This record gives sequence, C-alpha cells and structure tokens, in this order.
Amino acid sequence: MSPEPLSDEPLAPERLRALSTAHLMILISVGLLTVVGLFMTMSAHTISALNDGESPYKAGLSQAAYALIGVAIGAILSHTHRLLGRAVAWTALLVTLALQALVVATPLGRDEFGNRNWLDLGFTTIQPSEFIKFGLALWLGSVLAIKKDVLTKWSDLVLPGLIGIGLGMGLVMKGDDAGTALVIGVMAFGALVLAGVPWSKLLVLAGSMGVAGAAIVLSSPHRLARLTAAFDRQACDEMADQCWQIRQSLYSLASGGWVGAGLGASRGKWSYLSQAESDFIFAIIGEEMGLAGSLTVLALFGFLGFGLFQVVRLHPSRPVQVAVGTIACWIEGQALINIGMVIKLLPVIGVPLPFVSAGGSALISCLAAIGVVFGLMRTDRRVAEALRLRSPRASRVGSVVAASPVGSSGVGAGTGS
Repeated sequence: MSPEPLSDEPLAPERLRALSTAHLMILISVGLLTVVGLFMTMSAHTISALNDGESPYKAGLSQAAYALIGVAIGAILSHTHRLLGRAVAWTALLVTLALQALVVATPLGRDEFGNRNWLDLGFTTIQPSEFIKFGLALWLGSVLAIKKDVLTKWSDLVLPGLIGIGLGMGLVMKGDDAGTALVIGVMAFGALVLAGVPWSKLLVLAGSMGVAGAAIVLSSPHRLARLTAAFDRQACDEMADQCWQIRQSLYSLASGGWVGAGLGASRGKWSYLSQAESDFIFAIIGEEMGLAGSLTVLALFGFLGFGLFQVVRLHPSRPVQVAVGTIACWIEGQALINIGMVIKLLPVIGVPLPFVSAGGSALISCLAAIGVVFGLMRTDRRVAEALRLRSPRASRVGSVVAASPVGSSGVGAGTGS
C-alpha cells in the first residue's frame, strides 16, 4: 500500500500548536517518570542488595543503563520513516512472537515467581512478552488502518487482526503470565475501538474475552485465591499468606502520610514487601514521598495520557492515530492495572509500573514506544515542521508549509499493503 496521501490544505495553526504542545507534554512526562524510577528503584532495592552482599547502588545503576539504551533506541525510532510500513510492522510482530515462542518451547526459557517469561541469552536475560506489546502496537496500527473500510465483516476482522492478537496473548499465557496477557488484551481492544470496529462486534469480543478470563481464573487455584483475597475481606482474614503482600502494600502507603518518610526511609522494603522495586514500587513511592509524591506520579501519567490522546485526536494520518492510541492504551492501561493492584482495587497482578518499576525489558520497550510515537508524528511533514520550530512561530507553520512545495507533497504514515 502506498503512503497515505496528505491533503494540500494546510493544517490549522491551532492544531499544529496543540500537537507541538502534546509532543512536549509527552517528552516531559516520560522524562520525569523515568527519573523518578531511577531514584525509587535504587531506594527500594537497597536493603535486599546489602543482604545479598551487593552494592546498594546496583539496581539504580542497572536501571540507568537500561534507560540510556531505551533513550538511544527511542531517539533512533523517532527519526525513522515508514514505521507502519508492511515490512517493518510484520517484522516487529513476528520477531517478538518468535522470541516468546523460544521462552515457552525451548530450554532457553526461564521460570521466575511461577511465570515462564524470561529468555536466557547467555550474557543476559530478556522478557520478550514486554516487546510483544511493542510489536503488536506497530502491527495493529498498520493492518487495522489498511482494513478500516471492511472491519464490519468478521472475516476481515479475524484475518489477520484477531489471529495476531490471539497468538500474542496465547504465547504469553503459555508462560503463565496472566498480567501481561491482560495488558495485551486492553491495548488490543483499544486498537479495535480506534480502528472503527462496530460496537456490536466489540461487545461480542468483550464478552468472549470475559468468558476466557473467567475460565483462566477458575482453572487456577492460585489466581482464584488472589481474586478472592482482593474482594472478600473475610476470606482475606482466613488466607493470611495470600493477603500478606497486599496488606504490606497498604501499610506502606498509609505510613507515608502527606509528605512521606523521606527518600530511602521506607520500612516496607526491609523484606516485608516483596517485589518492592518492581511490581510494588508505587507503594514505596507512597511511603517515602507520601500522598504528595503519589499524586505527582499519577499527575505525570495523566499528562502523558492527555498528550498521547491529543496526538490521536489531532494527527491527520489514521494509521498514526491507531498506532499511537494502541501505545496509549498499553502504557496507561498498564499503569492503571499496577496502581489498582497496589491500592487493592484489583487483585495482585504481576505487571510493572511503566517507566518507574525496575526491569530492563519493560523500560526499554516503553521508551522505544515513545520514540515510535514521535517518529509517527513526524510522518506528516507539516507536523514535523511544527515540532522543529516549536516556538511562537509554530502557529504560522500551517500556512507557511502549505504554500511551499513540501506542503503539497508530504508523506503519510507509510502503511504496508
């Protein structure tokens, strides 16, 4: 499929100015969340590192290294063309699915905390399920935008859209990682909504996913116990082991008060709260930085989500809208699931807090996804020019670019056929 043609008409200056502002909001929010993650990861991991005879700075330095890798990849992707081209989108999906298949079907896969979701490469380990989200976001933006006029037919919706989503979720569930599978389901459903799938079909899909989710929970005594512990107070009193983690999380949050105990002063990380530096990092933020720090983190995710959905609303390319919206559903949905788990609105689900939790694969994939957002924004030359000239002059870019040869010969998202 040839690049999506652009209209010769200029984009309104207000629209370009809003896109430029959204770009800045995304950049600042992601930067601050990543910095918060570096400090809180080091703080949360200090005691366990000392117990293991390691440097208390090890986790923070590792996270900083992962952040640099993610920023470098994101910077490259932000200046890469044809991110939604057929070759790029299919390659991203198939490579990530193949890596996850190696996890669940070969001796290279490793088990941790009951989940088989790590791939041992010898010199390091990676978590391919985190990169499946990245591959699916590109691929769904490509294939769903191509089929935008025929998504009212089940045949066109199933092939290849639902098959690709099913493969991703199935391989992740094969490794017993229900949390990541849930995140994939959220982002995939968001992509289908943005692509214009009729609500009659969306309701059928939502119902089917609900039935499948219930079957998965009921088939696992461990998951059923977690669900019961989250919503049945009396049962939680009877299942002390199942409730220990979430109770320690709530104790940490409650002890933080308004302004927190101070950076490094958490008591929950003294082996009371396991996974303090990863899945339950928000509890440590609440304890050390208080309600003020917790609300600041929530506000940063709010600004990030607002910026991403401004791109979805205002960018002139439909493939870009679908891909960026899918990434927004991934990051914001995962953040809501993680925080909901920490404050006991949801059962304990092992997913990290984007940009903040310890973990190289998760951080790199999220930073790479933001690079993709910036790269996709620039596929429209009028928007790219507005971003380059982010200043009071940007309000006049629409008319300037439209009057130039660039304005009449811009390129679109470059979707594949």
